[in-house]
Amino acid sequence: FRAKELGRNRFSLFTPQLLEAASSRFKLEQSLRRAVDRGEFDLLYQPQVCFESMRTHSVEALLRWHQPDGQVVLPGEFMEVAERSGVIMDIADWVLESAIATAAQWRAGVWPDGCVAINVSAHQLLTGNFVERLQSLLSKYNLPPSYLEIELTETVLQTGARTIAALKQLRELGVSIALDDFGTGYSSLTSLERLPLTRVKIDRSLPATLDQGARAPAIVRSIIGLSYSLGLQVTAEGVERLSQLGLLLSDRGVQVQGFLVSRPLAAAKVPNFVCGSRQLLEDLLMSAPMPE
Repeated sequence: FRAKELGRNRFSLFTPQLLEAASSRFKLEQSLRRAVDRGEFDLLYQPQVCFESMRTHSVEALLRWHQPDGQVVLPGEFMEVAERSGVIMDIADWVLESAIATAAQWRAGVWPDGCVAINVSAHQLLTGNFVERLQSLLSKYNLPPSYLEIELTETVLQTGARTIAALKQLRELGVSIALDDFGTGYSSLTSLERLPLTRVKIDRSLPATLDQGARAPAIVRSIIGLSYSLGLQVTAEGVERLSQLGLLLSDRGVQVQGFLVSRPLAAAKVPNFVCGSRQLLEDLLMSAPMPE
């Protein structure tokens, strides 16, 4: 298996580290299976705001694993093992139902037009009956499809026509589709042409350098202009400083997501944020330095 990981058609010699790594993966896999049974997973929601409408239009659902010892584990630390072992399907289904149920509660309460974005892998799209399951959950919780957005990374292209067909089914239902981490891969322009998208999310690595050089602003402006010309909405991720925000405010229709606006919130705290977000956005707008 180590030889396959290195690219196949080669050999790999045994070392004690290989056994340790295998044992570690096995323990993690068993812990993940127990976590599903014990309900150790939780969702936080990070707001995505617009300075044109001065409103919070959507939130992104972010998975967290609360281990028995109190440690909170981020998806990057366990997703690879979860996908290899197949546990990902149980986790992903829980995420999907939990996010839809929560969005339905908000819709019936103080946030009647809020949208929830959920990260979905190509593996999840192609294994089982994802579209049918999503339809069933939307019907169960009486949530219109337009209140849900599916986020995908560019690796979805590697799975070819079947994935694209599934995405077209989702668009026919009325579910929005966002291309996440845009600007980091080599197939970005191909992605925009092939996938039935509604939104582009600019990867946090670009806003991170907006206020540190001349090239990043030009690249971000180009991505925004290209997306608009294709009829796509735009979200800038990872905005953490007022100086970054100031450079994005040349087009206030771009939605903004990041610690400057809000850290990920527990579901119970989202309605309060939504109700008070206009004042927050006005304060940020007044404080952000505008480009000359």
